[in-house]
Amino acid sequence: MKKIFRIFIKILLYGFAAFFTIIVVLLLVFWSEHSESLTLPGPTGSYAVGRTTFDWVDSTRIDPLATKPGVRRELTVWIWYPASYKKTYPTAEYLPVNWRKALARKQGFIMSNFFTRNLSKVHSHSVTNPELSQEQVKYPVVFLKSGIGTLATDYTTLAEDLASHGYIVVGNDSPYSTFIVVYPDGRINWKTTRGNPGETGSSIPDRTHLANTLIRIWSDDTKFMLTELEKINTDSKNRFYGKINLKSVGIFGHSFGGATAAQFCHDDPRCKAGIDMDGAPFGTVVLTGFKKPFMFLLASHEGESDPMSIQIKANIRGIYNSLPKSRVLIFLHGAKHFNFTDMALTKEKVIFRLVGATGPIGGRHGLEVEAGCVRTFFDVYLKGQPVTNIMSLATQYPEVKIEK
Repeated sequence: MKKIFRIFIKILLYGFAAFFTIIVVLLLVFWSEHSESLTLPGPTGSYAVGRTTFDWVDSTRIDPLATKPGVRRELTVWIWYPASYKKTYPTAEYLPVNWRKALARKQGFIMSNFFTRNLSKVHSHSVTNPELSQEQVKYPVVFLKSGIGTLATDYTTLAEDLASHGYIVVGNDSPYSTFIVVYPDGRINWKTTRGNPGETGSSIPDRTHLANTLIRIWSDDTKFMLTELEKINTDSKNRFYGKINLKSVGIFGHSFGGATAAQFCHDDPRCKAGIDMDGAPFGTVVLTGFKKPFMFLLASHEGESDPMSIQIKANIRGIYNSLPKSRVLIFLHGAKHFNFTDMALTKEKVIFRLVGATGPIGGRHGLEVEAGCVRTFFDVYLKGQPVTNIMSLATQYPEVKIEK
């Protein structure tokens, strides 16, 4: 009996030692990823890229998501644009230091030092507040809508690539939906359950109702930002004075931002073309569709047969069938939901692959393919390039599967 007991104790000790070793190895891997320097994929266009920010308050709207009554809807806006600058301009931080500090305090020591990347070591290709390039008379403008929870800067790779090809790219963080918003005066706004329908814990019909409410807010945010762009386009003191082509307006977004792209194209006649990147549609656009150039750029979604996935695919197909001939439906083989963001590179690769957030298309290559698809679509419908360029994407990128 004693011998069996000793054997049992040895097995426990060996098991504990193995478990401890695994934990130490994983922590070392996470620490290594946290500490390593990362440079995002470089823009492929001929323009240098500038980045500037604005804080815009919509004086016409009370924020329905605000935790206090009477608060106006206030947006942090990031603009990437074709730039003209000297080498003395500072490189833009991927995420400003005041945002990083606020995130670290919220996440705590373990999470911020082991399970998230040190964003001060993530390097973009933009510079801060340079002059706008005068090479073109005007530049088309494209709105970038991030998913719920994600930051506008989580899509820096796609934004910089578009800007380097002669687009003014306007992103925003959505108060109470984006994980964190840090305003210029130091105020911090965290996401809430009201701003995140998927986190309410309520039934699917209730979450759908909340999502339909939120999609109207996000569409109205985009309308407001477009109106603000119209104002700065007539402001002789602003760098964008007279340079924004307001007759050439597009929008693309990821996840809920992709749903917003479809709803905004439905709602606002100023929108000329849009792209939904792996977003489940919500809002009135699901029922009525619309008649503008639009692209669905989706992850592979192979083998998904649950009721919710079937309904999402039906909603996408319904909108797609309502579109004119200037429509595109692309599945990216090997891509998962978070391959459409910088997080395919900036988040812990081991965790993201284990939970199925990213796929075998790869972080860098996936972003390269997506940037090519987004740029080509807008080149056709905002710059007038041949529509055959879109069909050639399947030849250029083997992962692109264009559906009819």
